[in-house]
Amino acid sequence: MPSRTLNRVIWIAMLVLLAVLGFKTRDNIELLFAGVGKLDVRVVPDQDTVVLEWRGQIEAPMASRLAEAYEQHRRDAGKFVLSLSSPGGSLDQGAEVIRLLRRIAATHTLETIVEGRRLCASMCVPVYLQGQKRTASETSQFMFHEVRFREFHSDETIDVPDSATGKATDRLFRKYFLTAGVPAAWIRSVRAEMTGGVDVWKTGRELVDEKAGIVQDVF
Repeated sequence: MPSRTLNRVIWIAMLVLLAVLGFKTRDNIELLFAGVGKLDVRVVPDQDTVVLEWRGQIEAPMASRLAEAYEQHRRDAGKFVLSLSSPGGSLDQGAEVIRLLRRIAATHTLETIVEGRRLCASMCVPVYLQGQKRTASETSQFMFHEVRFREFHSDETIDVPDSATGKATDRLFRKYFLTAGVPAAWIRSVRAEMTGGVDVWKTGRELVDEKAGIVQDVF
């Protein structure tokens, strides 16, 4: 029968583990409670900047909320900064958001940012790539994976042939990564890592060190 000392040691170890896990995830825990997503808007007149903070999935109504903010504040500043913290979302909503960001970039300076320990995963990365200037914290987390097909109503993953997954993933990288200046060699390397459904994780610092062309500078 375990001694009281051993039980005490086990409990202390568990508490330490929970504390460490809580520290690592505390800045992303809001994503679990934000529902689809939340947009906060802040005008910084002395920096000629409008800051848009999106926390949550790349899902509707993200594009419409950003469009409303742009129309309301486009005369207030010459620069828009989009701060992202997102686990990803749908290709369709991502494409709509990207079309809007390209419209913003045609009339204003557009910067994208992922702050300390924040997450930018899956479809969030093509959105992030729309920034004319792209910065991230050294501790920010980026995640890449193959395109996943989901049932519209249940959101359950649909099994499709590997060839269909590969073609859709290659199309995504050509459309959003290559056009943003991400080197083809880096794309091939990450594509090889993610084959078979593997999630590939990179910090902001790693992406800069690898010269991936995604994060341009870290802080």
